Amino acid sequence: MTASVRPVPALLGPPVVTGAAAGACVAALAALGAAGHGGFATEPAGALALAVAAVAAAVAASRLARSGHRAAGRLATGLAASLLAYLGLAVLAVAAVAAGHRWAGPAVAAWNSAWIPPLALMPLTASAAVRTGAATPRTHRYVVLVLGAATLVNALLTTATDPFDGLPTIAGESWRTALAPVGAAVTLLGVAALLLLPLTLWRAALGSHHTVRARLGVAAAATTAAPLTVVFCLLLAVARAPGDVEPSLGSVAFLVALSGAAVFAAVCAVTAARGATEPRRVGTVVRAAGLAAAALLVVGVGTLVAAPGSSLGPTAVALVVSALTVVVGGGAWAGTGRLAALLTAAPTVPPVTPHGGAEGTEAGSAAGTADVAEPADPAGGAVEATVPPEVSGAELPGTGVPAGTGPASVGGLTAREREVLAALAEGASNAGIAAQLVVSERTVDAHLRAVFVKLGLTPGGDTNRRVRAARIWLEHTRQPR
Repeated sequence: MTASVRPVPALLGPPVVTGAAAGACVAALAALGAAGHGGFATEPAGALALAVAAVAAAVAASRLARSGHRAAGRLATGLAASLLAYLGLAVLAVAAVAAGHRWAGPAVAAWNSAWIPPLALMPLTASAAVRTGAATPRTHRYVVLVLGAATLVNALLTTATDPFDGLPTIAGESWRTALAPVGAAVTLLGVAALLLLPLTLWRAALGSHHTVRARLGVAAAATTAAPLTVVFCLLLAVARAPGDVEPSLGSVAFLVALSGAAVFAAVCAVTAARGATEPRRVGTVVRAAGLAAAALLVVGVGTLVAAPGSSLGPTAVALVVSALTVVVGGGAWAGTGRLAALLTAAPTVPPVTPHGGAEGTEAGSAAGTADVAEPADPAGGAVEATVPPEVSGAELPGTGVPAGTGPASVGGLTAREREVLAALAEGASNAGIAAQLVVSERTVDAHLRAVFVKLGLTPGGDTNRRVRAARIWLEHTRQPR
């Protein structure tokens, strides 16, 4: 009688390995800290936060890979590896400094730059989770190139002051920077690179509709985690002077913030990949990002008004911070609630006149408002383009195409044109289609022009060509195979 062997769940692969490696690093840092070495780098809060974030990214990578989003899975794996590397380099740097090894300087320089790769991989993972094309977007290449250069420049130009006393904190006096203008220029380019993906995805999300809008919105919210982490780092510098906050405390806070942002981005990537359309989930994601931004604003202003050189007394400072918290926090709560409702609401667009008063152009508007004009159904109501039509007559309602001829109508489309038409039928704007298929909006425009010609959809008529094309595709997908 042979014993049956149960397959080990996929979840017990890389995530468990990542957890074991992270646990070993945390234990090593704890031992070094108990021996009086390392300062803030061995603080349990920061080390544990990085370890948890690494495991969360590994779990996200496993789930993304299993769901078919291999590019996003690889990037999430890279995020987990970069967080582990940050922990490992901390162990190496602390040990080298404690031993007075000649490689202590380079080890600290490498550790000092290891926080940049995770910052880059957060938005890349979330962006890839909504991508269906196999190509790598130009925006991704720009982010990798610029932040890779920032990592290298930071490692080469920034060195810790001598002699080492544990590890330097975020305090400016703990570091020396050679060729400061070069470092400042690369830093500005890095910030611009981190803003590129949020701007691109928010534009694509707000221009799209229905499930596409919700999915892109979740990914866009995730990409804001990295810029918010940078803002938090800048606020720590403000809190250091004039706020006079203890540098070690600020450094631990940065590690926790970086870890929290990584977890948020990983969770959002999995949510977006699974087609996040539930209002509750979308609302949670959007509110988390919005409230984090509001909290940073309150902390920043509060630090400035509470600085030792401020002319305000303790009572005035408390009143200012309290009022700011109520106004900014309340505004963020209401604003993010409305944004979440917008991302998950079905579109309602006025009927289109026969002469194309609301007819969307082939290129589509920048915001996508002209991309989704609605037709008027025979009963006088609005018919949503992303909902399969009810075929009750001899023709597909509003298209002038005989019912049942959908497959023949789309048979002449190329594979790429079919992908574009399918995304259009889901409610994606031109920007949304471009973001998902990894093509330019000009290319999307060209494909749509070809689709309209092949489907025999001319400008004018009772409905928008985009709506008619979407209906033809939806009818095609309903045909028995």
